[in-house]
Amino acid sequence: MVPDPSDRCGGDESDGQMNSGAREQLKDAMRALGQGHAEAMKQVFALTSPKIYGKLVALLKAPELAQRALTTTYLRLWKNHASIPASGCDYMHFIAAIAHQIAIDIRFSDASNGELLHHMPNAPSDGAHQMDVSALKELSEADRDMLTAAYLKFESIEQIASRTGVPAADVRARLAEIACSRSGGAQ
Repeated sequence: MVPDPSDRCGGDESDGQMNSGAREQLKDAMRALGQGHAEAMKQVFALTSPKIYGKLVALLKAPELAQRALTTTYLRLWKNHASIPASGCDYMHFIAAIAHQIAIDIRFSDASNGELLHHMPNAPSDGAHQMDVSALKELSEADRDMLTAAYLKFESIEQIASRTGVPAADVRARLAEIACSRSGGAQ
């Protein structure tokens, strides 16, 4: 299913990741794709797949899983092309949201038993995993909600801020603080 544009698309069409010419090409291609033009799919793929693949490799830590997620992302986009918003959308973010959801589906599928660790060299022991789970349980409800929204639901900082009533700068700082304290980094 294509993400709900009101949840993940945002009203800002400037994604900060593409130059303005490429962004305009993507907008035109996505509008054409939304109308069912198959040739537009090739252009969308060419414009977005390198960045999407990079994000998927970072999320899944395994190129073969990232390739599977990439293929599924664009198949889902094509299958649900009629649901693509005609305007008012950051299309790169829109596609990234689809890819992120697919990565989560793969990550927590029965095939991986909810773990990515077996795909990583020198995976930590079960004891280390238990420590990660307990660290998550130690977070306040608000912090868990913020982390879940940012990393599992793929909400933007602005969306989290709007939903929680917390200024965006504070959301950004708190997420960075949580990540830094949980990873052992300096603040």
